[in-house]
Amino acid sequence: MCRRYSLSRRLRLPGQGGLTLVELMIALAVGLLVVLVAGTLLQQARSAYQEMDDAARVEETGRLVLDHLQLALRQASHLPVEMLTGHPAPLLVPGLRGLDDSRQAESLDPARGVFGSSTGDGVNHSDLLMLGFFGAPRGSRAQVGNCSGADAATGPQEEAARNWVIYFVAPGTGDEPELRCRYQGKNGNWTSDAIARGVEAMQLRYAIDSDGDGRPDRWLDASAMPAAAWRDVVLVRVALLVRGLQRRPASHDAAPRSHDLFLQGRRSEATWRFTEQEQEQRRRAVFQGTVMLRNLAAARESR
Repeated sequence: MCRRYSLSRRLRLPGQGGLTLVELMIALAVGLLVVLVAGTLLQQARSAYQEMDDAARVEETGRLVLDHLQLALRQASHLPVEMLTGHPAPLLVPGLRGLDDSRQAESLDPARGVFGSSTGDGVNHSDLLMLGFFGAPRGSRAQVGNCSGADAATGPQEEAARNWVIYFVAPGTGDEPELRCRYQGKNGNWTSDAIARGVEAMQLRYAIDSDGDGRPDRWLDASAMPAAAWRDVVLVRVALLVRGLQRRPASHDAAPRSHDLFLQGRRSEATWRFTEQEQEQRRRAVFQGTVMLRNLAAARESR
């Protein structure tokens, strides 16, 4: 007798069976769920990393920029002691000037007495700072440099040979605000370089010692400073607003955040406040510092 086997029966091995349609759909659903959970965890980890990186970037930028400006301010009105031995201090203009609400550094030339005036076009009403100093002579242990990191040039103790640097906030690539510095190179031409991106605002205030007792009498903005009072500045207060690169999703329920850079006296009234726009919600932080001008005595003697 002949036996007939179906093709499927011949090909089926002992212990081997196929998946039903229901089992296949369940397996696909479980696999998709695992992929979805893994993708969600990866996205959350990526967002957390970007948040931490952005926070670290803001803190590092603010700290480095504040340290840089404090070091530059301590060089204001610097005169090499080695070259003053036995000679009277030269008659020079104060090595510190400022402008409120301005970024027109290209139109200024402090070495020629062109200090300009407030223009009202500063990025977020940021101020402009001008510093003048002489470089250290050869063989000196002192290090005096401009904002490019190069040693400041030395020369005769006269106004035309003094080094000047100008700090201001201006829009950079992609309209990202940045702190910039304008200085004279070796050939005497003015050059402008970026110091740090993300510096959204810079505010400056000056404490003057009008009676000569070595103690500050009052704090003034640059626009309220008489021309002769720049010699009496003993302290400079710097406030910076630094923002991150990552834009945060806007929340319709949350009110726009405000950042106070300066407070008036002992009261809590903000005299300079920045309020975020709805489309520009980013991580922001305020950095403040006060610098004592170490070259005040030489500047007073050169009156």
